[in-house]
Amino acid sequence: MQNDYLEDLKNNKVATVVLLFFFVVSFAEIIAEYFENKLLVWMTKPLILPLLLFYYLKRSKKVSPFFVIALIASWIANMLFIQNTIDFIFYGVLFFIIYRILIIYIIVNKVKMPNSIPLILGATPFIFLYTIVTLYTYDILGDNVYLFLFQGVFTIFLGGFSLGNYIMVSSKPNTILLISTMLMTFNQFIFLLKLYWTEVNVLQATAMLLFVFGQFLLTKYMFYTEKNKQRLEIINNLREEL
Repeated sequence: MQNDYLEDLKNNKVATVVLLFFFVVSFAEIIAEYFENKLLVWMTKPLILPLLLFYYLKRSKKVSPFFVIALIASWIANMLFIQNTIDFIFYGVLFFIIYRILIIYIIVNKVKMPNSIPLILGATPFIFLYTIVTLYTYDILGDNVYLFLFQGVFTIFLGGFSLGNYIMVSSKPNTILLISTMLMTFNQFIFLLKLYWTEVNVLQATAMLLFVFGQFLLTKYMFYTEKNKQRLEIINNLREEL
């Protein structure tokens, strides 16, 4: 028992140091994006998600293999996005869709909605946003609009599920999940703003800021749901013993 406590304490200390490095490296990457320092981007961006993954592995009481694979898929997508060419962006979007599908799978299995009404209500504002954005950018996106809409389907579902879940139960984990989803959604819209705004470096830095905090909050959500699950298991065990 004491050994387990000491092991947890050691893991928490290591996780705290890793988390500090995560934010330091992320801040450096955001600055690099703003000043368009490609060398610094290549030095920092590849480290962000591996550090977050290491932090998750050290802090998690019950590691989700799907979340690990999702972070790896997101990391690959970000590496492809650095190239900033049509082909690399296309494959990057595909890996990001894999990431989205895995996150949706994880969340749907953690939350059980009584019916589809909260999902429909929650998805409505996201559908509205995607419709408006698509109408305004259709001519510029061209054939790429279909890829944008395809990944939009997963974003709308995740956004609707998160908002609907929050409407039903406005708990801390649900609040964190909703904020994370909103940050990642606006991160996607910033990509389209680049088509209209000349200050691309500002948008790129903002996109990374939203991405970093969106991913971090999603990881925090995983921790909170682990705690809730552990509490339910303890309660159920006590009931069985009684």
